[in-house]
Amino acid sequence: MAEYKHIIILKVILLNGGYYMVLIKRITAVVTAFALAVVMQGASLTAFSEGDVSEADSITKAAIVTEVSTGQVLYEHNSHERLPMASVTKLMCLLIWAEEMEKGTFDMETVITATARANAMDGSVIWLNVGEEMSAYDMIRSVIIASANDACVAVCEYITGTEEMFVERMNKRAQELGMSDTHYDNCVGFDSDTHYTSAYDTAILSAAVSEYDCYNEFFATRLDYVREGERQTQLLNTNKLMQRYDGIIGGKTGTTDKAGCCLAVWAKRGNMKLCAALGCKESEQRFTACTDLLNYGFSGFELYRTAVDSDVLTPVTVTEGLEKQADIRVKRLNTIVIPKGSSKRIEYTHTVVDSLSAPVQYGEKVGEVRASLDGEEIFYSDIVTTGEVGELNFFSSLLIIIRRFFSM
Repeated sequence: MAEYKHIIILKVILLNGGYYMVLIKRITAVVTAFALAVVMQGASLTAFSEGDVSEADSITKAAIVTEVSTGQVLYEHNSHERLPMASVTKLMCLLIWAEEMEKGTFDMETVITATARANAMDGSVIWLNVGEEMSAYDMIRSVIIASANDACVAVCEYITGTEEMFVERMNKRAQELGMSDTHYDNCVGFDSDTHYTSAYDTAILSAAVSEYDCYNEFFATRLDYVREGERQTQLLNTNKLMQRYDGIIGGKTGTTDKAGCCLAVWAKRGNMKLCAALGCKESEQRFTACTDLLNYGFSGFELYRTAVDSDVLTPVTVTEGLEKQADIRVKRLNTIVIPKGSSKRIEYTHTVVDSLSAPVQYGEKVGEVRASLDGEEIFYSDIVTTGEVGELNFFSSLLIIIRRFFSM
């Protein structure tokens, strides 16, 4: 009982009078805050838009359009169906090459020697001879502009030694990206029962490639040549949207008997970047459908940064603590995609506890905030404490008095 009496006496001394409160605050732990951006992956907003994708829906085997920074799906049709991908396969090669160049494994000036494996490729090729040397710059632009299979194999073999080992890298990277409906068994896109992807996975891959600008020159080139003299070879870009669509940055076509005509592209207007991926039966259909998908996204949606009024974040009362209040914050504020012009219809609701009992932990949940648009929830976050508040007990009270005594 004597100890409890001491605690009561110390609390009376410490909790009355501003002077003593200042002393308490001097020994309170430093409050730190951090921001965590969490995106709304996979949230479909198709029902909100007034755009027309009816033709794209009717002529595509599968299709999708997403916003890159948030990962939000704006429209999808059979987006998780596993389908052949033809030369869209090479987007994974481009991603790994860009990552290797970033690490310093090679650069555009690196000289690459064509192997017998590269020479044996058929389909779209630049007719590399065994032992022929060519810069990575020329080989990569041949892959991007003309989809050259032999150049693709040559670069892949340069990095890992064999195409088989590079394909292992491709499958590993696909898993890391969360491409659960994708499997590669070659690096160029030849048809195979075990070589497939989905529109959804292709959008993920396209978004990753779009973060690198080292290929933009090649994506934008319609016609070019490699070599000089008698062996000069024409490179013709089959992606017609590169000259047709305002804001287009890059993309890759693909065509095989099983895959039909595939296309993956990304484009940017203002602060919004979109990826579209699809497969059709006819070549021209893919460009028409992809144009519709991009128009649907750009005309119908916009980026919106969630925000919470400061009056929601007033400090929460703490009982039996070294501080009388605990500061709070929204754990995360996201940038999301909303239908264009709908921001004024967004409604926020929140709940916060009336008080907390010490001790209070950093990041302790004290409430939650939600936002809805036309009755549908579009955002959620916890409201948490920004620091710790220790418990006012006998020992902490005694320590404060001792420190106060020696600071006089």
